[in-house]
Order: sequence, then structure tokens, then C-alpha cells
Amino acid sequence: MQRINICLMVLVLGLVSCKKSSSSSSQKAGNQLTYVIQDNDDLSLFSTALTYTHLGDTLLQPGPYTVLVPDNNAFSSSGYSGVVAVEGTSNALMTQIIAYHILGGTYYFNELPFAFNQEVRTLHGDKMYVTHWILNGDTVITINGTQVTTSNIVTANGLIQVINAVLNPPIYQTIHQALEGDTALTFFNEAMNVTGLNDSIAGSNGAYTVFAPTNSAFRALGIMTEDSVLATSPAVLSSILDYQILSGRRFIYDYVLSIGPSGVGSETMLDGNSVTVTLVSSGPGTYSGITLQGPGNSSAASLAKSNILAGNGVVHEINQVLKSTY
Repeated sequence: MQRINICLMVLVLGLVSCKKSSSSSSQKAGNQLTYVIQDNDDLSLFSTALTYTHLGDTLLQPGPYTVLVPDNNAFSSSGYSGVVAVEGTSNALMTQIIAYHILGGTYYFNELPFAFNQEVRTLHGDKMYVTHWILNGDTVITINGTQVTTSNIVTANGLIQVINAVLNPPIYQTIHQALEGDTALTFFNEAMNVTGLNDSIAGSNGAYTVFAPTNSAFRALGIMTEDSVLATSPAVLSSILDYQILSGRRFIYDYVLSIGPSGVGSETMLDGNSVTVTLVSSGPGTYSGITLQGPGNSSAASLAKSNILAGNGVVHEINQVLKSTY
């Protein structure tokens, strides 16, 4: 009998010990942001980046914080195919990228008004733009045109919002700087300088969306060099440029949200004329981008680059000059 009691005691102690170990592990993790991300295999590359940049230490603090976490597919699509690629990026650059995904406070984006590109700021004060909209009866949330795929994961010190792309920090204060930073847009930038549009946009309080034709697009128009740009009448250049720019900030996915089931819509440019915007299908009910076409274009212009964020708007690079007349 005594032997049975001893065995029972050992068993009970073992159960208590297991229970305590589990509780201790839970208490160690604390359900804090860094640990919750670390425990999700599909977020392992972001977790690697948190460790590499030491920003994981920040996310162990009381906060609260909201963290926009790109999943592993998002990292791969952005050129970070694995741990080696993440840790092979300069620490300063990766720190800048990951810091742009951290906001101070808890942001339940689904509680924002239904509107496009509402400004919020990161923990360090950088701007980003949140859209809360309805598409085919479903609520959709985007950050800088990037979809939130899983929202409002609650942790002990904040929220996780999983997104499907790695966000690029706004390295350009103005659209002019964004144009200057792209060697494929030197003709367009020169035209913006000649007409004074760079200065007038920079001096405005509003935001703009620029569909900037590449140098090759200008050559197809017959403007072969930067000297040719300078030799062109500013009035002629203005008539071209005003049909490439619109008021307001528009990311590419904004068109997916705002264009109806037909997949074809329109946009009004600075000169008051409309351009046809067509969604590019990537499968049933999904879209990979847009094309644009003016009355004078024999074929649609496609995107070469998109969603280049600047402080006063966004730039999309296109492969044709849009023409408002035949």
C-alpha cells in the first residue's frame, strides 16, 4: 500500500511539474508581439528581420504597438527569398524597412471610416496611407495599396496585421525627388522642370498621382534626347504632362477597389480629360495591375513600376505617353 501511495505521489508531482513548466513557458513568451510572430512559421522571415535589426527588443516593451507583418510569400516576392537574403541586406536598410512596419498604439483599421488613403504615422513619424473599403460585399483594408490579409491579431502589447507585400519606406520628400531618383524618367523629369510643374506641385498643399512615361516612351513620341525636351515648346510639354497627372494619391490597388465588375473605369487628369483605366486580370476575381489608354493611344500603356511613394503623392512608371487626342 505504501508503495502504491509513493507511486501516486510521484505521478501527481509529475503532473504538477508538467503543468508548471507549461505555465512558465507561457509566462516567458508573455504573448508579446515578438514571441507571437516568432511562433508563426509563415512569418519567420519577418521574425528573422526583427532579430537581425534588434527591433524585436522594441516589440517586447509594453507598447502598445501595431505591427504590419509581411508573410513569407511577401518577402520572397520582394526579393528576400530566405534568411540569408534578409541577413545579407545592410543592417541600416533592413532596420529602416522594418521600422516602417511598426506603429505606436493599437490601430483597428476596420474601425476607420470607409475612405481611401487615410493618413497614419509610424512609430518614428513616417506617413502611410490606409484604405478601408468594400469590394464584392467584403471589407478590404490596404496600406499603401498593399492588402491586409489577416487583421487584428491581439497580443499582450498590441496588434498584428498581416500584409501581402513588404512596404517601402518613403525615401522621397517630393515627387520631384522621386523622378530624379529614377534614371528611366530623366526626360519626363526634365519636361517637368521646363514647364515649372515640379515647382508648382512641390509648392501645393495637395497630393498628386503621376503616371510618368519612361525615356523610351518619349523616344517613341519623337522626343529623342534630353536636348529635344529642352527644344520643345513649354506649352506643348505642358499639354502632354497635364494628361499624365491627376490630383489626389492613388495606389494601383485603389483602382481594383473602385472600378466596378466590368473591369473598366476612367480617371480625370489635370487637363480635365479622361483616361480609360482597365484592370489586368490574374485569375478569377483577382487583378495584378492596370492599363491606361487615352483617345490618341493605339494601344494601352502598361506599368513598368508602381506605387513609388513620395511625401506629396505617388509615382507610377508607364511604357507609353498618354495622349488625350487623336
